[in-house]
Amino acid sequence: MAVYEIGNYIHDMRIERGYSQEELCFGICSVGNLSKIENGTRMPNRKTVEAFTQRLGCREAFLQYSSREEMEQVEICSQIVQKITNYDYEGLEKLIDKFESTITKEDILNSQYCRFTRIILQQETHPDWEQGIRELEETLRMTKPDGIGMKKILKGLLTYNEIVILINIARGYRKLGRREEGIEILYGLKRYMDTHIIDQTEKVQKYPMILFNLSNMLLDKKQYADVIGLCDQGIAMSKENNRFCLFPKFLINKGLALLAQQEEEQAKESLLRGYCAFYALGNERQCERLRVYLKETWLDTISSTLSGHQNMP
Repeated sequence: MAVYEIGNYIHDMRIERGYSQEELCFGICSVGNLSKIENGTRMPNRKTVEAFTQRLGCREAFLQYSSREEMEQVEICSQIVQKITNYDYEGLEKLIDKFESTITKEDILNSQYCRFTRIILQQETHPDWEQGIRELEETLRMTKPDGIGMKKILKGLLTYNEIVILINIARGYRKLGRREEGIEILYGLKRYMDTHIIDQTEKVQKYPMILFNLSNMLLDKKQYADVIGLCDQGIAMSKENNRFCLFPKFLINKGLALLAQQEEEQAKESLLRGYCAFYALGNERQCERLRVYLKETWLDTISSTLSGHQNMP
């Protein structure tokens, strides 16, 4: 597809969404470079176009022009995402090294992604949440420059990388007991998802992450009614879009909130459904954790009920 068509598409989507050039390109490139892209006098690389279309909330349906090098980067990125999603960290560092070897220092967006994945790997193997938050904030500043507060960041346009980085900053705040800061970020991201045009494929991936982490923090704060509402939203979204990674976790959090409200029958139903979902997904580790947690913390009768389903066919 011609350069003019790519630039024209970005221009038309930007005007349709009502965004200025400054809003769209902030932290990605200069206004002058965006003008050249929109006018068809500069060829953007794939990652730059992805960042623009993510902020615009539209699909990247025209990216057939990618070079062999860019397609190699896409393939490695897919492998990295799959490993992180499956909590499979074996060989992940080598993949990140391989990905980093394909990018230049001037490639801010891919460098940001590479740096983010290294932080995630580090936190999973040698957790240090204070250091992790500092590094995540520095990574975010690669496209959201220093000196800009979190409230302003959340009011601006966001790429999907920036959204995931913010979710992980919020998770770090929870680990450090700074829940109010984490809740503020997650509610800000939820408002962003609710009020901006977001590609549906990306929304069904990112939005449940926001809802789940928010439900965790509100469960800590004993805001049980809010937890139930968020979990119901996450459960419905998981079922509607056939995405079940977080589905059992929403059921468990809802069950725990109901249990805290002394709605034991509804709680048992939700917890059992969550347990069965984990069992169906082959996640015995989560099943065992749930049995032990309930036996030690909540009601032994519910734990016994779940144990009775341990050997279901």
